[in-house]
Amino acid sequence: MSNINADAIRFAPLGRILMGDPNATIPTFPTTSAAFDDETPIVGFTDLGYASEEGVSLTPSLTTNSVSVWQSATAAKLNVTEAGLQFGFTLMQWDKDSTALFFNATWTKDEPDGLSTLILPSNPVLRERSFLVLWGDGDDVSALFVPRAMVSERQALTVGKANPQSLGMTVTSLDSAGELARIATTADMVPAP
Repeated sequence: MSNINADAIRFAPLGRILMGDPNATIPTFPTTSAAFDDETPIVGFTDLGYASEEGVSLTPSLTTNSVSVWQSATAAKLNVTEAGLQFGFTLMQWDKDSTALFFNATWTKDEPDGLSTLILPSNPVLRERSFLVLWGDGDDVSALFVPRAMVSERQALTVGKANPQSLGMTVTSLDSAGELARIATTADMVPAP
């Protein structure tokens, strides 16, 4: 039986990136109509707003070392030494949530001047977050849920007249009781028994 199926080719014209407290529980999976409705909140998560049209890049990694044996010039086994998941995105909104995440700092309001200030510490403490990334194509909704993660890389921020200020970053998943992340989808991915 052929496995050729054009309906299984997916795009992601719709998407959202949300951030929550570390070790948040996975939220109730949103309906297709609510998943990409900016007016529908996902309880326990903050929507990070517009992202660049490239969307989110997901990069799983697995590092192994080979076990050599006397009787063969080929490895007899591979041993996992490191597993990981990174995802990258560029936020396009310059607001309190996106900038605090990018700069790893907290905004304060100065009274009576009324200025908002983001102090970048010289000895920063990395902040854990949970993340929920939603994407969709047609009636299908897919999600990446990461219970523990930290922003591990940041791209240069360019301030100029030609292009909008964009906040590019890479997030690294951390262990959460033996789990890096979960991917869920409304598409039927389980083969029939």
